[in-house]
Amino acid sequence: MKNLLPILLIIIFCSLFFLTDFNSFNFNNDKEEEILNAKTVDLFRPLSKEKINQLNLESNNFLSVFVKPEKEIILSEKNSEEMIPIASLTKLMTAVVVLENYNLDDITTISKSAFEAFGSAGGLKIGERISIKDLLYITLIESSNDGAEALAEKIGRSTFIFKMNEKASQLKMNNTRFFNPTGLDSDKDNLSTANDLKKLVVYILENHSLITEILSLSEKELTSESGVYHLIENTNILLKENDIYLWGKTGYTLNANGCIILILKNFSINSDNGYVINIITGAIDRFKEARKLEEWLEESFIW
Repeated sequence: MKNLLPILLIIIFCSLFFLTDFNSFNFNNDKEEEILNAKTVDLFRPLSKEKINQLNLESNNFLSVFVKPEKEIILSEKNSEEMIPIASLTKLMTAVVVLENYNLDDITTISKSAFEAFGSAGGLKIGERISIKDLLYITLIESSNDGAEALAEKIGRSTFIFKMNEKASQLKMNNTRFFNPTGLDSDKDNLSTANDLKKLVVYILENHSLITEILSLSEKELTSESGVYHLIENTNILLKENDIYLWGKTGYTLNANGCIILILKNFSINSDNGYVINIITGAIDRFKEARKLEEWLEESFIW
């Protein structure tokens, strides 16, 4: 029995050794540290670089956020909780209400009141019969106010606006108020915050792929039920400049100034691993501001 004791002690010691986390030992320390650092970086990307360039945007309200399932990282923001007019960014909520309440194959007729909405984008005609789906393309791609009003009229304008605000409440967009389906300036402007708009975009990314598909198109040809041909061109000129921009929505009114929401690919090689959402409002040149923000993000973070 005495001879077995040393053997048992050796067995116990060896068992404890192999059950211990090897990371606490210092075998080949440099290589081990390199592996651990790589794994750690992957877990927490994007990482700020040691030296970050100064971001000089003219806009007083913007938000840039990296999003992936169960993860959000604010990359930069300014006054993202301030309520401001949002112009045609409104039409993202208009589209959500349409998709959740309408049959896209239904046909509607363009009324005189819808046609007289400010602006002529989309080339719609009084009395023109057109499907809800085609009208949604025109409303989103060319930001047609006529189209947005026609969509709202289908269930009654007041009912439609109620549903817009109801959906905002459901999404906890607590600082958002809708008074029309277009975003046009009025006695009561549609108001929101950059942070609330981010919630809407995340909801669209998770639930409404048709909106992302429509707004990723630079142009679209369609013919309505009445035989009217439409060539619609996207108001977002950045889609043709750089394929890092996946889709987005523009807006402009005198009260809101230039607005833009852009969804960008992750800057890393694994571009499917999350998105960047950039929201800029109140800009004199929204596209110039968007380009500056995109360049700053690429230069300032490890992706």
